[in-house]
Amino acid sequence: MYSEKTSIAKKFIEELDSHGQKVLIFVHRSVDGDCIGSACGLSEVLRSLGYGSKVCICEDLPSYMDYLDFSDYIVRADKEEIEAPTLAIATDCAAGSRMGDAGDIFEKCENKLIVDHHATVTNDGDNRWVVPGASSASELMFYLCTELCKLKNVDYKKIITKKAAMFFLTGIITDTGRFSYSNTNPETLEVSAELMRLGGEIAPVMYNCYDRKKQCELKISSLACSMARFDLDGRIATTVVTSELFDKCGAGRDDIAEVVSRLRDVEGVDVSIVLREAEDGKIRVNIRSNEGFDAAAFASSYDGGGHVRAAGCTVEGRDINELREEMVKKAIELLNG
Repeated sequence: MYSEKTSIAKKFIEELDSHGQKVLIFVHRSVDGDCIGSACGLSEVLRSLGYGSKVCICEDLPSYMDYLDFSDYIVRADKEEIEAPTLAIATDCAAGSRMGDAGDIFEKCENKLIVDHHATVTNDGDNRWVVPGASSASELMFYLCTELCKLKNVDYKKIITKKAAMFFLTGIITDTGRFSYSNTNPETLEVSAELMRLGGEIAPVMYNCYDRKKQCELKISSLACSMARFDLDGRIATTVVTSELFDKCGAGRDDIAEVVSRLRDVEGVDVSIVLREAEDGKIRVNIRSNEGFDAAAFASSYDGGGHVRAAGCTVEGRDINELREEMVKKAIELLNG
């Protein structure tokens, strides 16, 4: 599965040595634990190896991530003028169209490197490493970083710091649903064990990313679940969360992150879809599925992407309730297909 890690590490060294004067690492919009964990973990390792780097994002980080201090790593494409990088690295995504306001900066850079694990991303070209079978971009990034250290003739145990280990663990744990999803491989557990030996701690990741709840988060999640509708004899679960409801509960847009998984876990559900109105007027859609429904293919029909069991998309210029009906109709067609 990871046979190409040496060749991509050599490509990284080549590009870093040639164009590493100003390195920016890019992630997808609707930031999650894996994209930011893999990006900041890589940034920490690159700094330890003597390459300066920052992570370019286009939005506020979800509040549940505040247990990790990202402040020294982040630049905001939506709030500041950012000088064009000499080398752009994308992790957990491969196209500027998925990066929000940071996308134009990424696309304009001539020198790019890509690390991803989404099935919808092609593995063409020697500047990208795409492994759909990997649990997460963070797992891939750990392997890449150990190879970088090997090529630099340094001990990775001295380069992958406790902070980097925490970043990578956050990405692995969140993208595997705390090791409960089918993308959890033996290698995933082996990498996680090694990250623990390097100082990473599982308990704070589990608590902050899953168990910790604000009152407003509890309220809006409960309301979103209580308003869920079940179609096709309970095989399709959907719910809609409007700006009015967010305001009523005093909640942020990320405070319903767990809802789509909770609906998917209801007995008999094949696919769950959560539609929420974003602050920019667009509609963010999260999709989770069980065996027999390709969430990534469904999302791609709306210019989104992701994994077979977990995907998402952003839609603009539509009424949220009309979009829900359209998606339910499309899901019914696919399940009856």
